Amino acid sequence: MTSPALYRRIVRRETHSPRSGAAITIAVLLMLVAAWIGTESVLAAIGQAPLLLAPQALVSSALQAAASPVALLVAIGAVVAIVGIILIIVSFAPGRRGRRGSISSRTAAVVDDRVIAQSLAHTASYAADVDPDQVSVSVGARTVRVEITPTSGRSVDQQSIRDAVAQDAASYDYRPALRANVRLSKKGTVA
Repeated sequence: MTSPALYRRIVRRETHSPRSGAAITIAVLLMLVAAWIGTESVLAAIGQAPLLLAPQALVSSALQAAASPVALLVAIGAVVAIVGIILIIVSFAPGRRGRRGSISSRTAAVVDDRVIAQSLAHTASYAADVDPDQVSVSVGARTVRVEITPTSGRSVDQQSIRDAVAQDAASYDYRPALRANVRLSKKGTVA
């Protein structure tokens, strides 16, 4: 039958993005480089002209790299270092999708962050007594930012909006939990 461990695994699979895209891209690039070096080697072995650079010229230019201008070597080293740092960050950073999961004893649910944002926008617009188009919600990893553009000439109680949004966000049983941050825009709209 089903178990909470299975539900946790399913929710994790749906809320985290895989690294297969980056791994496939790197593997394809390495295969292309290997195929190019192999083709150049075969062309050199049968005495044909190289496609881009003969293997002997490639090796000799790599051996004579120390005689190159320092600025060129520093630029090449910086590019290689940046690519390496990006690959390390991609491999260790948590790949999160815009989704949240909830696990109970009988079910597992995954909800997109846009659905949560829409629900909180309705709550905020009702609490502020403004049109839903005047509410902007963005859902981050652990926070929800709600920005309300009030209608000109009407007073808005920011604390009641903050309480309503915080209560609505706390009612969700999703992990990671969300903390609401409500902000009123300095500009108003004309009704």
